[in-house]
Parts: sequence; structure tokens; C-alpha cells
Amino acid sequence: MLRIMKKLLGEKGEQLAFPIALMSLDAVFSIILYFILYLTVIHLLDSALTAQRIAVFTAVCLVSVIIRLVIYRNAYYLCFVRGAEMCGKMRLDLANHYRSLSLGYFNQNSSGYLLGTLTRDLSNFEAVITHALPSVVKTIVMAGLVLIGTFFINWRLALAECVVLIIAAPILAWGNRLVETYGAQKRELTARMISIVLEYIKGMKVFKSHNMTSSHFSRMSDTLEKIRRVSVKAEVKTAAPTSMYSIVANFLLPLVVLAGSYLFLGGTIEPDQLVAFMLLSLALSALLISFEHSYNMLKDLKLAAVNLEKAYDTKPLPYQEENVKLTHFDVSFEHVDFSYTKETDVLHDISFYAKEGSTTALIGPSGSGKSTIANLIARFWDASNGRICIGGRDVKEMNPDGILHYISEVFQDNTLLSDTVYNNIKAGRENAAEEEIVAAAKAAHCHDFIMKLPEGYQTHLSEGGNTLSGGEKQRIAIARAILKDAPILLLDESTASLDADNEAKINQALDRLMKGKTVFVIAHRLNTIQNADQIIVLDKGRIEERGTHAELMQKQGHYYEMVQEQEKAKAWIVKGA
Repeated sequence: MLRIMKKLLGEKGEQLAFPIALMSLDAVFSIILYFILYLTVIHLLDSALTAQRIAVFTAVCLVSVIIRLVIYRNAYYLCFVRGAEMCGKMRLDLANHYRSLSLGYFNQNSSGYLLGTLTRDLSNFEAVITHALPSVVKTIVMAGLVLIGTFFINWRLALAECVVLIIAAPILAWGNRLVETYGAQKRELTARMISIVLEYIKGMKVFKSHNMTSSHFSRMSDTLEKIRRVSVKAEVKTAAPTSMYSIVANFLLPLVVLAGSYLFLGGTIEPDQLVAFMLLSLALSALLISFEHSYNMLKDLKLAAVNLEKAYDTKPLPYQEENVKLTHFDVSFEHVDFSYTKETDVLHDISFYAKEGSTTALIGPSGSGKSTIANLIARFWDASNGRICIGGRDVKEMNPDGILHYISEVFQDNTLLSDTVYNNIKAGRENAAEEEIVAAAKAAHCHDFIMKLPEGYQTHLSEGGNTLSGGEKQRIAIARAILKDAPILLLDESTASLDADNEAKINQALDRLMKGKTVFVIAHRLNTIQNADQIIVLDKGRIEERGTHAELMQKQGHYYEMVQEQEKAKAWIVKGA
């Protein structure tokens, strides 16, 4: 566990050295109080407790308490502040680390697991660093000093105490193993429950329309019931080691009294030594019980730290060039294969060349690999085999963030931030001026409806932009791309959510946006891509046909059949009953 903590905190962990040292010093001053108590009892038994000695003992206790208060306050404050700062930095580091990972990591892990790691696990880690760690350090140091002190009084009784500690240690370890086992089960169920809750909330419209709310609510309630059962089972199972540990810790004083009385009657220990031993044993017993309470938090830390370590150990996409500088924006695929998992291949031997400033249309049935090609260009994924180049340079050699600086995307399902309309458009270019943002909105034909919102551009959107229509969200996403004005443009069904009236206006905006750029268009409506410089027809992850609209129509292959089918569909008439 210490290894994981050191790994997660890195050099930042050195900031905790000073507050931990202060906590250790506080433990030393705590021993002084026990020593004064011992002297008071001895002098009382010897009838030598005078007013002067009481005054001295009181003064020493008062000074010790004041020093302890100062030390403890500063140690606890430093642990809290520095621990919170380090964990705050860890949150940002982890979020940034997530950002550097391929989309495969997010597909392989549920939203509940990712959210739990970023929130619950980090919160548990922070709680241990800021609260449990000071208490554990102080308890361990005090227990060590007390145990060492008992050896100076009588080594036989000290060994008896060690026997109790030896018995307590495996019981504590037993309880720890049970907590880890059931804690891991509970975490897995909690992650599943979070995913189901998010799915339930986001899919409410679909569930209601298909009368599925009760079935999905049942899934959520069933998961909550499983969590309850696991929690109860964990409490029942861990009750035995917890009770046994508490009994053993509390048995320390009776053991010392029995063994000490035997030695006293045998004349091998003095009365003052027996009294001192009883006081120290009482302190050690209390410290052992206190340690068990703090140790429970350390168990949570281990489970949280393992998840955090696993997240950090996931390697981001590798690259050699940090600062990407591209001057040409042609794109080539050279014998590219890709699979999301080892069992399922998505692309097979894909090769094509998109000239700089040209438009390439990707068409084909669902699952043919169109969106995958767009994701590979943006380096959201890396090809399993083959080579993808932008400007003649392999994308695997370049920082993914640097590549995205040159790419704009407009997808069918666009994400809008829970922020103002202004900031949602500004996300395309953070340093853009207000006039540029308004100009981009006008070009995307969304200025008029924005001005009708309650606060215009400063209207705060709900999560995902759910207060807007699908077409309005799409136009804001297009405005964002217009503002970014990147030399490579990826359009994935970018007009799918628009009505016929708005589609013509948006296509005009897209024509201006596409001018002079290397464009990849994914579309199902073939009339929108007839002017493309090349059309690539995909089927089952392979290139079936490639050419201009005229060339493909002349071949009368799959593309020709698709066009004919869509032409026939235009003539369909829905007859009344």
C-alpha cells in the first residue's frame, strides 16, 4: 500500500514529511502526560505527594498540553491543506490522463467505473491522506514508544504484551482480506448501478415511449438490492475478526495485571514498576483500539489506490513529436487494418489517398467502417496494422492533441457543454473575439434563434443542450467548426438532424466552410456527396468501389444500385387507408 501511495503521489508526497514529523513529535509529548501520571501515583503510594510537587506536575502537564495543541494544530492543518492540494492536482492529472487515452479505454470500461474512479476513489484517497494518515502515524509512534518503555520497566511483562500484539496482527490481516474481497464486489456493483442510473436518466424519453421505465427501474432496484446484500454480508463476515481484535486488545490490561501480580508476589517486580506497567498497558490497549478504527480507512485507501494505479498504468497513445507543425494536409491510408478487439476486425487493408483541399465521401451500410476511418484520421484510435499519414507524416509519430489542432469535426451526435451558448461556440477557438463568434453563428444560420433565447448568447444551456432542438444543437456545432477553421474537416451526417428548409442554408454554410480544406464526408443521402472529388464505397470493412460520382455511375456497381434505390424511394407515396 505504501508503494502505491508513493507511486500515486510521486515527489509531491515529500510535502507530507514535515506534518508527519510533527505528528510524531505530538506523540512524544503525549508520553510525557503518562509519565507525569506515573510519578503522581508513585508519590501518592509513598505518601510523598506534596503541594509543591503537585504544582510542578500541573505546570509540566499544562506546558505539555499547550505544546501539543500547537503541534497538533499545525500538523493536522498542514496534512489537510497539503493533502487536499495534492489530491486536487491528482484529479486534474487523472482527467488529463483520461484525455490522452484512446477511445478503446472508454469502450472497455463502464461510465460508472470511470466516474467512480474520478470521484469516489479520489475522495477516499483524499480522506485518508488528510484525516486518517495523521491519526495512524501518531498512533503507531505512541504505541512504539509505549512498548519500548515497557521493556525498560520489565522485559518479562513486555514480552507478554508482544504475545498479545502477535495474536492481534493476523486477526487484523484476516479482517483486511475480508474487507478487500467484499469491498471489491461492492465497488463493482456500485459502478454498475451508476451506469444504470445514467442510462435511466439519459434514456428516459425512449423508455417512456416504449413503456420500458418499469423494466429499467427494476434493473436499478435489483442492483441496489445486490449492493445491500453484499454490504450486510460484509458486515456479518467482518464482525468476527473485528470483535476478536477488540477482545484481544482489551485483554492486554487483565493479562498484565495477572502476570504482574504473579511476579510481584514472587518478589521479581517492585510495586511502582507494576503500577507503571498497568498505566502503559492501559494506554497501549487504547492505542490498539484507536488504530483499528483508523485502519478501516486505510483498507478503503488500498481499494481506491488500486483503481487509481490501474487508471494511471493504462498507457496513452505513444508519440515522438510533442509540438506538431503541419504545412500540408493531404491524407493517405496505406494497407490499414483495425479492430476494436482481437476477436472483431472492422477495417481490412484500407488504402486511399485524399489530396489536400479535396473532398472525400465515405458511404456504405451501417458497420462498414465509415466512422472508424474518421476516428483514425483524428487519431482517436491507432490502426492495428498499416500506416496513416497527414501531410506525408505518420500520425503515430505525432502528439494526438497536436493533430486535433488541425482538425474540425461535426458529428451527428454532438456534445454541448453545460455552459453558455457563447462559450459552446467559443470552444472551437478559445482566443476568438466576440465579433468572430457572432460571425460564425451567422454563417451557421444559428444567430437568429440564439437572439430569441432568454439571454441571447449568454443563455446557459442544460446538460447536453437538451433545451435545444436537434437542428439547433447541430447548427451550434457547425458554428463551432466554422470558428475553428481547421484545414481538415470531418463531417459525419452533419445535416441529419435538420429539416429541409434549414438543410439548404446549412449546406451553403458548409460549402463555405469546406472551401480549400481537406474534407471527409460521411453521408447516407447520396445526393449530398455527388460533387465530391472521390467517393469511397465501403462494405464489411473493405473498399468495394472508389471514384467520382460519374465514374461510379458508369461502372454500374454497388454505388449505382444505391443511387437507383434512393431515386426510387423519392417516388414512394404513402396511400391513405
